[in-house]
Amino acid sequence: MKLTVSRQMITVMSIMALGVLAMSILQPMMPLYLTSIGVTPEIVGLMLSVAMVGMVIGESSWGWVADKTGAKLSLRVGTFISGLAVFCFVFTQNVAFIFTIFFFWGLARSALFGPGRGYIGANAPVLRKATFMAIIAMMMSASRSIGALPSGFLADNLGFHAVFFVSCGISLLAGIVVLASFRQAQPLKVQAITARVPPLGDLPSSVQRVSYRPFATQCVVTALQFWGQGTLMGFLPLLATQVVGVSATEVGVLFTIYGIAIMLMSIPMGMLADRIGKKTLMTFGLMISGAAMAGMAFNQSYAWLMVFVLTSGIGMATFSPAALGMISDAVSPKWQSTAMGIYGAFGENIGIIAGASLGGFIWISWGPQSTFLMGTVATALGVVICLALVKDKVATKL
Repeated sequence: MKLTVSRQMITVMSIMALGVLAMSILQPMMPLYLTSIGVTPEIVGLMLSVAMVGMVIGESSWGWVADKTGAKLSLRVGTFISGLAVFCFVFTQNVAFIFTIFFFWGLARSALFGPGRGYIGANAPVLRKATFMAIIAMMMSASRSIGALPSGFLADNLGFHAVFFVSCGISLLAGIVVLASFRQAQPLKVQAITARVPPLGDLPSSVQRVSYRPFATQCVVTALQFWGQGTLMGFLPLLATQVVGVSATEVGVLFTIYGIAIMLMSIPMGMLADRIGKKTLMTFGLMISGAAMAGMAFNQSYAWLMVFVLTSGIGMATFSPAALGMISDAVSPKWQSTAMGIYGAFGENIGIIAGASLGGFIWISWGPQSTFLMGTVATALGVVICLALVKDKVATKL
């Protein structure tokens, strides 16, 4: 079946990609910047978690707003206001103020994800949900790779403030794209793409209601998967610099490798999920991610660290398109943004909060190895819950 992507859908994807590019330039360097101004690892984890708390509140709220009024307002907040929040980091080293900035940065940047993914989910063909979600993942991962690679170079050669300025500038550029692309007063409309294919079993209904227990179960499984991402965001830079002994530039390379793995594998894994079942790919993704975290825990060399970071990216590419496709299958088109926002808030972001906040205390109490092993424990629990409780309807012979 041919994939048809409208111009408006491409525009929404591009705005999300620019927003992620702005974040990815800053995120690998943020733990290093905070430690350079005297912030301890457990406080670093808490600061990153406060940003994710803002995202928990923001994703669920902005998703609902987008379903009611259209995605344009949310996209403006996720670009312009997010960029201004990043700019505020330049003006203070006060811990309380930094906590506050993190919260509002999380609140603002979350306006991109629920509305953007909800718009794509509502417009994707019913038999290709995971594939279209994989296209988003691929574009966002490309942005993460492009952003992470120069971030360490900027920090090493021009200082951390240069990283903040570049990140802010890209967010403002994304906001200009929003203004230029959606000048009309009407909200972005849902115009679902249809697929001329024969019936292939039980397809998601366009008028179905949310089934809350499976939805909640999947959020729990996703939170356990994203525990590892919270650990990576907060403590991979510290592991690389303090344990392995590499520079900030080489930290940027690690995050680039992570993004490239997701970029290259997302679409194939999304297509595979549509063919053999989303639950199967979610389970494989959890297992791969858990193995990668265990490898990082016992690693002492930069070369092997690159291998395990690459493996972790493959695990995320295997899991996320399938999980997002399953969520999109579960709700009607008019509630896609709300569902994606709630899923992002209470699935992805709660997991990142747990990995970042608890990871700092584990790092201080039991060391770096235990911090990463907890990610393995979390994904192992996710595998058990996924196999026991998550249900999947497979369309065959695509």
